[in-house]
Amino acid sequence: MGFSGAVLWWEEWQLHVLVLMSLFLQCFLFFAGVLRKRCIPSWLRFLIWLAYLGSDAVPIYALAILFNSTEKQEWAVSTHHRSSASPRVLWAPILLVHLGGQDGVTAYNIEDNELWKRHVVTAVSQVF
Repeated sequence: MGFSGAVLWWEEWQLHVLVLMSLFLQCFLFFAGVLRKRCIPSWLRFLIWLAYLGSDAVPIYALAILFNSTEKQEWAVSTHHRSSASPRVLWAPILLVHLGGQDGVTAYNIEDNELWKRHVVTAVSQVF
């Protein structure tokens, strides 16, 4: 399997990988939420911070891939991809729930709470 084979594999499986990565990040944040108030090693604190940042970026990227692939399928003339499109209908709401985040997770830093105006502008721009 050369480079072109790896690229073809990634084009076919990237949505699956991104959905699983988003699920993993949400589960990690759920279980790491208990550790945030304790004294933990700096490398674990760094991993929690990366998961906190990635928990928004991964679902956004996966939704972009999902909507771009749906648009490509609408333009396609052949109908042999319709059976693979049915699970994609389920992934959009799941990714939107992941994008909403955990109910019990508060901001990682107090500065994140003070940047709510920027988050609103980002959310509005992503909707458009």
